[in-house]
Amino acid sequence: MQQTATLTSPSIRGQTLGHIYRQYFGWFVAVAAVVHVLVILFAVVPSMDRGFAASGDEIAVIDIPPETKIPPPPEELARPATPVIATELIEEEITIAETEIVEDAPVIQTAPMPVAPEVSETSFVFTPYTVKPKCLTGCTPKELLSFYPPLSKKAGISCDVKVGLRIDLSGRVTNTMILDSSGHPPCDQAVQRWAMSTSWSVAYNRDQPVVVWIAQPINITAKQP
Repeated sequence: MQQTATLTSPSIRGQTLGHIYRQYFGWFVAVAAVVHVLVILFAVVPSMDRGFAASGDEIAVIDIPPETKIPPPPEELARPATPVIATELIEEEITIAETEIVEDAPVIQTAPMPVAPEVSETSFVFTPYTVKPKCLTGCTPKELLSFYPPLSKKAGISCDVKVGLRIDLSGRVTNTMILDSSGHPPCDQAVQRWAMSTSWSVAYNRDQPVVVWIAQPINITAKQP
């Protein structure tokens, strides 16, 4: 079999490639033009029809405070002076005189003792005291019920009374006064009679005995037989 070799001239080959390039270049330009037209029609034009809107965050107006004046720095404190030992001699006459201490010397009373205020005989008044009087005799419930009327006992009448007592310097009750009545006169009278029969310790204002009025609550519970 015979092989045949075909030789192509360089000038003929260049003309063929140039023709192919011009042929495809025209197609590429046409396709690119169509793509640009479609992008303009479907992308750019609709977005332009929607228009433009300006947006922004709300800005808050802040009042500027008045200018604050900064005070000047404090002045530098002066250093304390260095103590200097005096050279003058102290005279003996300026020294403190000797004091003689005497044991068991009597105490000189300079301030007068306070005078106890006058306490009314007939009206309840507040009297200052530091030691309250205590009931000594006639203070038991049995002794209190002995003054209660028998009819009130049989009727089973109970009562709550607050009675004022004036106690003198000997602890004796010199007067009474109903401060809160029970609403049952026989009960109030029985409590007053009982109070006059009692004796109390003496009240003191600090170290001084005083006459006082005190308020004493009384509760009587009567049971029917």
